[in-house]
Amino acid sequence: MELSCEQISFVHLTKIIHKEAISSEYLVVFFSILSLVCLGAFSVSFVATSVYIQKAYGLSSEQQQPSVSGAILIYNNQKYQMSPFVFSDGRDLHKIQYPSADVNPVTTVQEGGIIKIEFSKEPVSANAFIVDYEADVPSVHPLKKLSKDTFELSGVQGIWNLEVHAIFSTNSSVSSISSDKQGSSISNEYASYDLGIDMMPRTTAEDSTHSLDQNTCANNEVRIANVSTNVEQQHLGSSDSNKVFTNYNNNNNNNNITLTSIKGENPWVIVDLGQQQSVCSLNLVLNSGDKIVNHFTIQTSTDGLHFSDPVSYDNTAMISGGETYDLSSDFPVTARYAKLTFQGNTEGTVYTLEQTKILGNN
Repeated sequence: MELSCEQISFVHLTKIIHKEAISSEYLVVFFSILSLVCLGAFSVSFVATSVYIQKAYGLSSEQQQPSVSGAILIYNNQKYQMSPFVFSDGRDLHKIQYPSADVNPVTTVQEGGIIKIEFSKEPVSANAFIVDYEADVPSVHPLKKLSKDTFELSGVQGIWNLEVHAIFSTNSSVSSISSDKQGSSISNEYASYDLGIDMMPRTTAEDSTHSLDQNTCANNEVRIANVSTNVEQQHLGSSDSNKVFTNYNNNNNNNNITLTSIKGENPWVIVDLGQQQSVCSLNLVLNSGDKIVNHFTIQTSTDGLHFSDPVSYDNTAMISGGETYDLSSDFPVTARYAKLTFQGNTEGTVYTLEQTKILGNN
């Protein structure tokens, strides 16, 4: 393998790392030698970033990867370059690389700490999550949003993927659309970014114990008693039924509801558990979840009238199967109702849920 300094690019380095199976311990040495050998030809800027980079499905090595706005995570006055994962230009969905389940943490963070995301282009909206790709069903945990670009770290301690999902306006002026509020559907550019982190407990033993107790869930399937929607003629049924209802009364004690061909402006679906329970997350299988990014919010309620503030989500587009979305940054919560509101996706405003389950402690 012979390459001149002029021929070496980041893409070449990526291929070299994987082809030659260069480990992360030797990566710094590799860059150091390279910078000395090629001194005068170009300079090497080494930034903290994940070395797990894979060729995206559907893209050959000859195809030019799309131009994606950059994202930098700032924590304790240190900056870390995040790796772009999924990008949609409003027409095509590109998977630039894949976060690894075997996470190589770039930095150590502390639960309760504050992170800020710096973008090279101002986004319309951005949200941050802790994602576990190692589990049988990938789980997505929302970070508490303090401002448009600032978040509080939370979740179970350990080594995880930290993801930022952002929407960018394709117009000259920034759109007023926000994925944090129920409003117009979003059809602008979308990008997600990844960084491996090691989450440490809170500073005091009392805070750490509270955190572990707060974010513990048995992940038991909770029976769904009734489903209602604001869109008429929806296919609402159990796994063995596909009848048309606007309200579905679950008399067969099923834990799973399917919803097909949901259309409309911000359609919502309310799942009624029949009584207040300790609930943790919503498990969804979205149609073509590995090819379409859906924007949606989740809310909970004890009475069906007053709902919690919406928590914004996007499916990761990592797999076609199910993903689990925590109901809040602090779970479990006591609720009888869970409300799911769609806010557009990368292909339009048609949605299909192949599976809808509520997980809790009962």
